[in-house]
Parts: sequence; structure tokens; C-alpha cells
Amino acid sequence: MLRKQLPYLLVTLLIGVMIGCGSSNPLVEKAESNIKSQNPQVALEAANESIEKYPEDPLGYYYKGVALSGLAKQENDPSARRDYYKRMNETFAEGEKIAANSENTPDEINRIPTIKKQIWSSEHNLGIKYFRNDSLKNTVNNPLQYSEGHLENATMVQPDSAMSWDVLAQIAGANKSYKRASSAKSQYLKMIPDSAKKATDYMQLGSYHFNQENNQQVVKVFEEAAQLFPENKDIISNLADAYNRVGKSDKAISTTEKLVQQNPEEPKFHQVLGTQLYKKALTLGDTVSANKEKIKTLKEEGGNKQKISNLEQENKKLSSQITELENRAEKELKTTVEYNPENPGAYNTLGVIYQNKAKAKFDKRNMTEDNAKAKKLDEEGRKFLRQSMKYYEQAAEIDPDNKDYWRSLFSIYTNLGMDKKAKKAMKKAGMN
Repeated sequence: MLRKQLPYLLVTLLIGVMIGCGSSNPLVEKAESNIKSQNPQVALEAANESIEKYPEDPLGYYYKGVALSGLAKQENDPSARRDYYKRMNETFAEGEKIAANSENTPDEINRIPTIKKQIWSSEHNLGIKYFRNDSLKNTVNNPLQYSEGHLENATMVQPDSAMSWDVLAQIAGANKSYKRASSAKSQYLKMIPDSAKKATDYMQLGSYHFNQENNQQVVKVFEEAAQLFPENKDIISNLADAYNRVGKSDKAISTTEKLVQQNPEEPKFHQVLGTQLYKKALTLGDTVSANKEKIKTLKEEGGNKQKISNLEQENKKLSSQITELENRAEKELKTTVEYNPENPGAYNTLGVIYQNKAKAKFDKRNMTEDNAKAKKLDEEGRKFLRQSMKYYEQAAEIDPDNKDYWRSLFSIYTNLGMDKKAKKAMKKAGMN
């Protein structure tokens, strides 16, 4: 009897064709059925079995991805969803890869972008709702963390959504997750054209790095921002501050000088520049003092005369620079109080400048053996002290509760022999 039986090889090929068309895979049908009946765990098991038995059938990967998204949805905590979404993305990508090498792509594979978009939309909107919706916020103990978590999920599912990266940055910043905030904001800025960028974007990114004490990154952020917004006062002033924090005082000064040129009637920038110039002078003064100690040691030890000469020449040059910086600082601070006579900080810094000028004179007085010269230096020092007193008094008049101003006045009054005023200043400084 003839047996109606197809050769084994032909049967295998036919099965392959049927599976490729998605028409004869009972495991896929089982996965699909359980997806519809909202049993994602059973659907996942069926899809995994399909992938194991029919690895070339993209529908097994499709339904596995859908099942994983269903399992994610069952989790209320957004962080618990993340691993499901990660596996979903990988599974969908593998299914699309297999389908691309097939003669016929199942319709389900073409639905993957739509499915991911729906999940992204849900996660993105939940992130916003946990931040804004009071009734939803009250359902959990840490709504900001939930908000941040859902937005992180949104960026995982749809990483090309610039909007989600931007919102994630803002929510993470509000939640003091500054590392995540800076990372998300940086990603957002990479994704959008320069024409869409705003100065506030860079202000936010700079603040996120500042709160992590990433001062070098703060400089980079505001340097980039200054290229896009060269006349934005907030950007330029923050760049100057950033330069100061990383020890680039010369760049800080030149940056603030541009601000002053652009805004000549803005007292705040004159004050900042004056303060920067004076701090630079103080730094150079420290170098001069250190050099003097070296010179003293070398002389006591009978050291190299050339080294001593070099240090003395360096100090002479530095002293000239210090005088120039102090004069410029004084000019800027006086301009500050011309535009804003009620600025106690500017008066205080002027007081400090003149008090230090007095100290320099007294130090020279104490070093000389020439009585006439000592007398003259003493008079010059006392003159500077009286000028310093005037500025400190103006600062204290504007802000009488500032104890630092009164401490400075106590020192000045004491040195000038003004005992009654010194006693009063001591009391107001809380030094009793």
C-alpha cells in the first residue's frame, strides 16, 4: 500500500513557512489569548516557550514584550516597573530584528512603536500628576520620588522624547536628586537645536552641578551658555562666580568687567568687580608676606644673595600690582555707593580696604628706626583708620544689627583712643 506521507525535510520547511506567517504557533495564540484576558504572567510563560521552540518567529518576542509591559503595569511603585521595561525594550528590539530578516513582517511587529508610545505617555503623565495633583500626591508618602520614577520610566521607554528628559530634570531637581537632574538636563540640551535653548536651561543645569559641588562642570555650563547668550546678565555673572570658585580670578575679573561695560549703571556689578579686585589684591598680599618670611630666613642663614634679590624684585612688582588693584577696587566700590547709597556691603568693603591700608603703614612704622619717618607713617596710618571708620559707620547705620560691622568699629575706635565709642561698639557687637 502506498503511504500518503510527505518527506521529512518538506514537512519541516512547511512548518517554517507557517510559523513565519504567524499562522500556526499555538504558543503565540496562547500568549495572545492571555494578553486579552489580562493574564500577563501566563502570557509571558507562553511567549518564552514560543521563543524557545520557535526562535525565528518574531511574534513570540512581540507577545513577550507586551506581557512584560502588562506585568510592569501591575506594579504601583515606578521603580519596580523599570526592569520589566528594560526587558520589554530588549525583547521588542529582538523581535523587530528577526522580523526584518523575514519575508513577511507580521502586523503586530508594526504596532510596537505605538505600544511604546502609549506606555511612554502613561508614564510621562503619571510623573506630572504625582507632582501637581494633590489628590494623587496624598496617596503615597513620597510623591516626588514617584513623580521622578515615572518620568525616568518614560525616558527609558521613549528615550528620544526631549520633553520627558526636561521634565525629569526639573522633578529630580525639586527632589534634590541633583546627579539625575544634571544628567537629564544635559541629555535634553543635546537633543534640541540651539534655537530652542533658553538661558534658564543653563541656569538650571548650572545649579544642579553647583549643588553637587561640581565646580569645573559649572564653569563649562556657563561658558557654553555665554556663547549662546553673551548679553544675558545672569549667565555672565554666574560665569564670573564659577571662575572664582575654581581659582581663575583673572577670568572672573575680565568677565565681570564685560558686565560693567554692558551695564554701567548697575551698582551690583560694580560691587562684584570691586570685591573681586580687592580679593585678588589680598591674594597677592599673601604672596608678598610669604616672600618676606623667605627673605628673613635666607638673611638669618646667610643664604644666597641672588635668591634674596629675586624675591625682593618679585615683591616690588607684586606691591605695584596690589596698589593698582586696590585703587581699582576702591573706584568700583565708590561707584557702587554713588548709584546705591544704601548698600552696607560696599561701605564695609571700603572700610576693610582702608583698615588694611592703615595696617600696612603701621607695619612699616614698626620696622623703621627713623623716628621722623615713624611719626609720619603713624599719622598716615591714623588717617586711613579715620577713613575706614567713616565707611564702617555708614555700613552700621544702614544695617545696625550686623555685629561684624560693630566689631570692626570697636577695633577702629580702640586704635584711635575713642574709648566711649569703643565701649558702645563692643556692646552692639555682643562682645560683653
